[in-house]
Amino acid sequence: MPRRRDSHPAQGPEALLPRLRDKRFNGYLGIRLPHELDDAVEAIVVAHTNGSASLRLKMADAVDGRAAAVLSAYGQRMASMAVRTLSVEPLRRGLVAVSLAEGRLEQPYDNLFVLAALNDAAALVGTTLHAVLADVARVLPPAGHTAIQEFDRRQDRDKSLEAMGLSRTGTGPTFLYG
Repeated sequence: MPRRRDSHPAQGPEALLPRLRDKRFNGYLGIRLPHELDDAVEAIVVAHTNGSASLRLKMADAVDGRAAAVLSAYGQRMASMAVRTLSVEPLRRGLVAVSLAEGRLEQPYDNLFVLAALNDAAALVGTTLHAVLADVARVLPPAGHTAIQEFDRRQDRDKSLEAMGLSRTGTGPTFLYG
C-alpha cells in the first residue's frame, strides 16, 4: 500500500512540530501500521535530518513532552516497519526520532523500550544498532546521541526485548513490537 507524502512547502520545518500535539496522535503507538500520521512525524524527522546544524538545534529545542512522546512512539513503529520491509531506512528514521525525544519525555526511561525494539529490529534485518547509529550520528542532538550510545554499550541481556518487557507479534506485513 503506497503511503501518501504530506509536504508543507509554505512552512518552515520547525513549524511542523506543533502538529504532534494534535489529538489524532492519542493512542498513536496502537494504531494500524502504516498510517497517515506516520507521514506527519516522518516530515519532521526528514526536515531535521536534512536541515542545517542551526535548524536541527532549533528543532531539537522546540520538542516538548507531547512531541517527544509521539517521536518515541514513531521510533517503535519504525522498528516494526523495518522488520516488515527488511529495510534499514526505517531504523535510521526511528533513531533520529528517539534522539529528538531524549530528555523530553515524562518518563525518561520510556525511550529504553523503543531502543530495545530498534536494537532487535536491526539484528532481524541484518545489521546492528551500532551501525545504524553511525549512519545518523552527525544529525542527532548530543543528548540523544549519548543516550543511544549508552544503550548500545549495555550487555545484550540488558537491552533485550525480554529485559524491557516487549515481545514480537505477527509476521511479514503484520509484524509488531508490543
